[in-house]
Amino acid sequence: MCKLKNSNDETHYDAIVIGSGLGGLSTAALLSKILKKRVLVLERHFEPGGLTHEFKRGPYSWDVGLHYVGDLTTRPLDIVGYKLFNYLSNGKLKWNKMPELFEKFIYPDFSIEIKKSLKGFRQSLYKQFPDDKKDINRYISDVHKARLWYLAYFFANFLHSPFKDIMNLIKKIFHSYSAMTTEEYLKKNIKNEKLRSVLSIRWGNYGVPPHESSFAVHAITEHHYFPGGMFPDGGAEKICTTFEQSIEESGGKILVNRETQEILLKDNTAIGVRVKNISNKDNIITDYFAPIIISAVGAKNTYLKLLPDLNLPIQNQLKTYTKGYSALDLYLGLKESPEKLGLHGANQWISDSYELDCFDKEPQNQLNGEATYCFLSFPSLKSGTKSNHTADVVTIFPHSYFEKWSHENWKERGNDYYTMKEKLTESLLKLIEKRIPGFNDLIVYKEMATPLTFEHFTNKADGAFYGLPSTPDRYKLDLQVKTPIKNLYLSGTDIICNGILPALNSGMATVSYLMGTFGIFQLMNKVFAFKPKKIKNPPYFTKDQKTNEDKREGILINKVFKDNLVELTFQFDQTLRFIGGQHIKLYVDNSEWRAYSVAKIDNTTLTLIIDTRPKGHGAGYAKNMTIGEKSIFRFPITDLVYHESNRDLLFIATGTGLIPFLHILDELKKENIKKNCTVLFGCMTDTENFADHYLAGYKDFFNIKTEIFVEKPIENSTFNKGRVTDFINKPAFNPQSFDIYICGHPHMTENTVKLLRSKGADKLYY
Repeated sequence: MCKLKNSNDETHYDAIVIGSGLGGLSTAALLSKILKKRVLVLERHFEPGGLTHEFKRGPYSWDVGLHYVGDLTTRPLDIVGYKLFNYLSNGKLKWNKMPELFEKFIYPDFSIEIKKSLKGFRQSLYKQFPDDKKDINRYISDVHKARLWYLAYFFANFLHSPFKDIMNLIKKIFHSYSAMTTEEYLKKNIKNEKLRSVLSIRWGNYGVPPHESSFAVHAITEHHYFPGGMFPDGGAEKICTTFEQSIEESGGKILVNRETQEILLKDNTAIGVRVKNISNKDNIITDYFAPIIISAVGAKNTYLKLLPDLNLPIQNQLKTYTKGYSALDLYLGLKESPEKLGLHGANQWISDSYELDCFDKEPQNQLNGEATYCFLSFPSLKSGTKSNHTADVVTIFPHSYFEKWSHENWKERGNDYYTMKEKLTESLLKLIEKRIPGFNDLIVYKEMATPLTFEHFTNKADGAFYGLPSTPDRYKLDLQVKTPIKNLYLSGTDIICNGILPALNSGMATVSYLMGTFGIFQLMNKVFAFKPKKIKNPPYFTKDQKTNEDKREGILINKVFKDNLVELTFQFDQTLRFIGGQHIKLYVDNSEWRAYSVAKIDNTTLTLIIDTRPKGHGAGYAKNMTIGEKSIFRFPITDLVYHESNRDLLFIATGTGLIPFLHILDELKKENIKKNCTVLFGCMTDTENFADHYLAGYKDFFNIKTEIFVEKPIENSTFNKGRVTDFINKPAFNPQSFDIYICGHPHMTENTVKLLRSKGADKLYY
């Protein structure tokens, strides 16, 4: 049941931006900083940032969509992007440059190390293909020409006349580069088949295979990476964290768990949006209003989902326009630095085929255990992380192979779905091990995202997170900042092309258009004149900024140490509403967000239980907090939550993985729902068992059976020696009689889930 919330001052803004991906964030931050607009940003996911957000599994973290950007510090137009990042982050976003040899192309019979700079790129190709220098030079020259078409296309989409007319003239001069596919260009101009493959191997950066992609998008992407690569220091999540502060400077805010259902119209004018709050069971619907509505969630979502069918030409074009591709993304936790194998942060592009149209065969090859193409990168090396190393494997993959599970919920799909994921995982790792011997020995954790994962989190049809595919037909669509609906504007990659820098620049395009004929010049003047203030440890909130419905200030009112744990209880100024299992994010050390499970909610108080042994920012922050100190929270965040069921409950946890289950039990008790519960708790030593202590308060209400497993028990220990998986292996254990919840170290979670699925478990939440 949905409830409609009445209008008030918190429903009216100067501008509303739908979507908090990089396009939406840059648009909102520019509106705030340059035009001093109070901007509301609405995000469907429980994390802001779109594909720039970060996720963690225990000590490991990965950036969802940002793998690297070109070096923005060497060329005039690239410096615009660098300056924009600097301006919108108030100088707080720092970058790490990738090594001199920043990419490696690996084939069955040769490999090429790509040096940063155009000269380095050319020399790398000359060395491998000494007889093809003429074709190489022709290719580089044509990349520059095709880039001119793309720049003209971009500027024509937001400039006013007469500048727009000049851009359209340039487009006509170089039109042929956008009208041919990458494959057509290469077959026409490059004689050597292997050189063709090398020149097109990075097509994964824009997600459209060579036989379909426009050569213009290939060229703009290739040109972007000529100077080398760079990566945000500390990871891509820093982008959202710093941009959000700029949005809040003028009273704006980002609200997560907000699903925009429609754009409200009156007399062909956009006046607001209707939004559902999906953070709890109430599903409250609120109408927000503003004289400027900007959609940064993609052209198809905007025209075909958020607007009624108005028989607009662009709506009719998009209804029949080809679907984009999605991907498989394999996230790996490593036990040692990949530098052990001579991998020092360079991206590895691996291909076992030289055919430009090999992608058509690739999905079936992967299912047969013979993957032939992937991209391998190392987020931990690029972000400056010194430990808990990670790797990231990406390959473009169509949604159609997962169609049979598309009606099933995230983490509730049939076991055959997970069997297919395992098969695809092993296929990719087999390819990598063949070309980088010893790599698989480093892996201690693996998790795969599929097109269904991207569809769930990005809300893009078929998980096509790259947006509209950049085919020659793509550039026949009339997609500009301005729409046929008054006061409605577009931002995001669909008005330019796919990628991090295009997403950033889309904000510049949209705000420049709103500023009028000379808007781009006025905007750039502000950006280039900016000099960040030098403030040591600036507060996250200044006195004139406010918290919001999702981001609140809590005061520490109680602090209790128990062995290696610290219990922190915070007081808030209003009643807290959570679903059992929802967690929070705590802003620590004025630098980053850290996720923690909630142990208990009691009206206006919230209790966390945090392990103080890790050496990171979060544990140190928790240990050093003092009574009366204020902290900033973002909540509620929906990940592992209770699902209503008549079955008994089985909770499997190691360490502080028990904490969300305490919250689930607490919420069930409030609703007077009694359950039979079995708790499997694993720890290293007897003294690390805190499960009995925290579960004791619930045994008078629930029928709770506990099984404690200790890997290194003391002599005459009363606990089970071993691991939680020992219980699952008992012949009498029937996983189908339980709803099973799992939380703890990622190694335990991965192994336990795999074992339970092999035994037929059908209700797993983790």
